[in-house]
Amino acid sequence: MNFKLIILFLLVFQFSNGQFTNTEVVAKIKTERIDDIVSVSAEVANSTEVYKSLKYIYSIFRTDSDNNVTKNNQEGRFTLEANEQKNLATVSVGIDESDKIVILLLVYEEETIVGKDRIAFNEEAKKKKKEEEEYTEDDGIELKGIVIEETKTKPGKDFYEFFYNSYTLNRINGSKIVGVYEKLSFGRSTIIQVKIEDKVIHEFLGKPDIEYLEQMSKVAIRRVYKYFKDLKKQKRDIFQY
Repeated sequence: MNFKLIILFLLVFQFSNGQFTNTEVVAKIKTERIDDIVSVSAEVANSTEVYKSLKYIYSIFRTDSDNNVTKNNQEGRFTLEANEQKNLATVSVGIDESDKIVILLLVYEEETIVGKDRIAFNEEAKKKKKEEEEYTEDDGIELKGIVIEETKTKPGKDFYEFFYNSYTLNRINGSKIVGVYEKLSFGRSTIIQVKIEDKVIHEFLGKPDIEYLEQMSKVAIRRVYKYFKDLKKQKRDIFQY
């Protein structure tokens, strides 16, 4: 009986926690299509009476017919006055019927995602085989295979490139956002972290050594893969229970 109560509590907590997204800060992607070109705008609104200091990441993922993935990021910090609405960025995207395009807008307050939106083009044609497991967030916004970067130095960026390329090649396609972060440590050194949500999966001292960074990326990939594998197993066990 106690185990049932624990499972129920976890499910209720997860559901209620998801309700904070797009509540005080509402993120919205708007589109206008002319032939094969789509103008895509990232907009955000503050629905509170309080001044907000925020950060956004605006990402475009394109998957071609060979399943090669390219990613373009635009990010920055901004502020919103009470009840203010703002256009953060507008980009033009060429739509090819053979390519799947996913556009994701994430808005952060400190380290917490407070607003998000996602749109996709040609997604139906690019759906994976039925036997592959799919996951959708409680609010219906699918966040799969997303890796974000917040690095400060060249070793940090080099590690991110190793990690992201390996993540893509191995088609991990995790059900939660993976972040590569870098923070200052003693002296001029930095700590590089790979996190899933608020959980640190792997961290190490940043060094300007390519072989070392490549090795660290392999360790991180193994740990991230195991995390998502264990997560799927937990979901199956809860469902069966």
